[in-house]
Amino acid sequence: MGGGSELTIPQVLRLLAAGASGVILMALGEEPLRTMELTERVRGYTPRTVYRYSNRLTDAGVIERHEEVGVPSKVTHSLSEPKGRELHDLVVAYASASLTRLPDGTIDAHAWGSLAMLADLWESGLIEELNLGRKSSTELARLEHGLSYHQVNRRAGLFARGGFLREDVVPGNRRAYALTEQSRRGMALIAGIGRWRRRHVVPEGASGLTTREAAVVLRTALPLVSLPEHSGKALSLAIVSAGGEEVTGSVWATVGSDGKIRCCEGPLPEVDEHAREEVPAFVDAVLDGPRSGLQTEGDEDLVRACFERLHSILWNAWPAGSAATPEGVAGGDDSPELSYG
Repeated sequence: MGGGSELTIPQVLRLLAAGASGVILMALGEEPLRTMELTERVRGYTPRTVYRYSNRLTDAGVIERHEEVGVPSKVTHSLSEPKGRELHDLVVAYASASLTRLPDGTIDAHAWGSLAMLADLWESGLIEELNLGRKSSTELARLEHGLSYHQVNRRAGLFARGGFLREDVVPGNRRAYALTEQSRRGMALIAGIGRWRRRHVVPEGASGLTTREAAVVLRTALPLVSLPEHSGKALSLAIVSAGGEEVTGSVWATVGSDGKIRCCEGPLPEVDEHAREEVPAFVDAVLDGPRSGLQTEGDEDLVRACFERLHSILWNAWPAGSAATPEGVAGGDDSPELSYG
């Protein structure tokens, strides 16, 4: 993979999901390990499988191999610094909030495999299409993505079984699909990989996420937030190109009478607060909270409260038995109220 220079977001997700890759990453997060120690630590996989996937991580620049001359030679594997260490820490933080762990604290195989499904969902473009409300397979098939009705229907069914989409029955006894809390929480990992790519993969000055991708992350994640103290208000987020000269991505949202944020098609005729920043500032607000502050106009508390609440939701443990999220579109919504500790 050329030191990871070609790693797109879906490729990073699939790398983590494939075989023993994720387990190897977690094992090396504890300490550097010699080859035999690594194969013993990564349980449930043959030594050949561990060798194969450790080589993939090495090719991606995530782990390093140090060979000590001798007979036989000794090879020690460790996370690369800071590239591999930052990816490890990101995955640990996301797993602690949103992935299932076994009683011994390890991440189960199904949870690792779900990252490949998140990659497929992100790559398909269906997230973007479902951001403004549920759609049937027929409606999704009409969109410009190059997929046939049968391909869309099959993928939507797979995503629903994986917990990333919710299947509803709508008037006329038709099936329609909506995003779930699992898919919305996945945006935390997407944003994190975007920043990781900005720091370690893409050329200097590139953002790691395009403005369009950053807008999709925000539209998908914001409906997790409830701001009852700001009910009835509206906000806009303008994502500008490098240098801040041109708006190339925009997000509009309203806060309903129930406090829930609903993203909507814009532009809105009037908003209570407007934020205008480049991609890295919005991504950092998702990952760190609005610590450094976003440049805003209007009600100075609305956007800050929005990102503070979003950060708290995305990076704290997912409550057991949590329901799927609302559709995220203004209008009727009968999903149960989400509750976070």
